[in-house]
Amino acid sequence: MASSPIPATMKAWTYSRPGPHRKVLSLIEVPTPPLPTGSQILFKVAYAGIDPSNTDVMRIVPSLLVRKNAIPGTEFSGTIMARGPDAPDHFAVGCKVLCVTPNSAILRGRGPFCEYICLDSKTSAIALVPEGLTTEEASCIGQCGIMAMLIHKHGKLHQGNGYRILVNGASGGCGSIFVQVAVAMGAKEVVGVCSAPNAEFVLGLGASRTIDYRTNAPLHEYLAKEYGTRPFDFVLDTIGVQELYTKSPGFLKENGAFVNIGNYAHGRFWMLVYVMLNMLWPWWLGGTPRKFVIFTPQRDPEFIVKLMDLVREEKIKVHIEKVFAFEELCDALDLGDTKRVRGKLVLRVGGD
Repeated sequence: MASSPIPATMKAWTYSRPGPHRKVLSLIEVPTPPLPTGSQILFKVAYAGIDPSNTDVMRIVPSLLVRKNAIPGTEFSGTIMARGPDAPDHFAVGCKVLCVTPNSAILRGRGPFCEYICLDSKTSAIALVPEGLTTEEASCIGQCGIMAMLIHKHGKLHQGNGYRILVNGASGGCGSIFVQVAVAMGAKEVVGVCSAPNAEFVLGLGASRTIDYRTNAPLHEYLAKEYGTRPFDFVLDTIGVQELYTKSPGFLKENGAFVNIGNYAHGRFWMLVYVMLNMLWPWWLGGTPRKFVIFTPQRDPEFIVKLMDLVREEKIKVHIEKVFAFEELCDALDLGDTKRVRGKLVLRVGGD
């Protein structure tokens, strides 16, 4: 079933070879996806969230795997324009929804930096936009929100945990959502590491206190001095600082967990090296005697439902730093790559 007429072509940002986004992206006209079948749903994109992973994918996916006119992006909000007969009944034509695309769609270059997108409802994380959340906000909460839920799952942070938690990069897209989720899940204390100008913002998310990483450099030495006698139960690193993990015994409990979701500054090769060392080098041979956790994001529909419950309970709010026009995608990706963003960035595609 379909709603109003759907054009034969649409505008889309595409790339056909790997590389930096400024060199490979083009805004062109491409065929609109065909009407959905089975459990598929066709969406008209309103807004799309910007994430550093967008440029990572364009840079690292091998040439042989990049299809012609691949479309980047991972999350969006929009309107259901048509649905296959097997799509869930509550996703009706005309509904406003938010969605995080499955990993398979990302690898195939079927992202939402375009006017229309067709996805399988069985493999995508889709939710109706709850009351109190704008379509702009809905476009950029899904991916980081699901990641925050996964961090709790893999870090074994149960409801009412009463833990003391350190978040490195607390003002960023994922860090800002995780701080709120951690507080909502019952953390006793959440300490956010950020720059001084972002301190008030992070405290407003529910953090107990903030640490300016510039004033208190080197950070690991400050943490050992300040928290050596009262170490954290859990550390989340959204930036990717290897030294923060190797020195973590100075401020992380022996049975605590160190979760990394950030890209290391020294490049993809060294990131792989660090991850292998952290996970496989035993403490009795000189490795760091603290649990290291890293995982592959999963678009689990169960988590997006729990996330929307927290939104309805007003325990999580979305903080948008800037909304870019559709033609300004490269500018948005430039800013996202700086990792100096307070909250989230949004691309206006079709608008409300």
